[in-house]
Amino acid sequence: MKKPYLITLILALSTLFAQAQNSTPHHSQPDSLIKLIPVGEGNHSSYLYTIGGKLQTPEDVKMKILAYAPSALEYRAAKKSAVWSWVSLGGFAASGTAATIEYATHNKSAGETIGVVNGKPEFIYQHHNLTGAYIFTGLASAFLVSTVINFVKAARHGKKSIKLYNAQYE
Repeated sequence: MKKPYLITLILALSTLFAQAQNSTPHHSQPDSLIKLIPVGEGNHSSYLYTIGGKLQTPEDVKMKILAYAPSALEYRAAKKSAVWSWVSLGGFAASGTAATIEYATHNKSAGETIGVVNGKPEFIYQHHNLTGAYIFTGLASAFLVSTVINFVKAARHGKKSIKLYNAQYE
């Protein structure tokens, strides 16, 4: 009874050893690695892409990244985060503008009017509610934080997509 188990175990282990011997060494191919080269200083800085020392357009790099499945997933995540960061930036602009308008139309210094009180003309300060301005300011703050978080996530996913692409050649 033990003989078939022993034979099965020996054959299973022999396939593992045989497969380990057949693995070919995978050498890095420097002509396929994507490298980033920073160009410019300050507000005018950007990146150039090289593959094998040759300058590539961003579209060529995009096609190479999208051709490899793991890096394509990260690239799509970066693109999605970038889109949501622009949407959040639009929300920040809209709610910030609404907060400014609410505050400008409901603050105490803008509400002074002249009216008749007990037969005499006097200044009347109307009751102003700034709740709308506070709510829109809170929304603007939340959208600003969301914008920053999504831009950081987009940058992280973009760098990770290039690292995953390069990892297949290392």
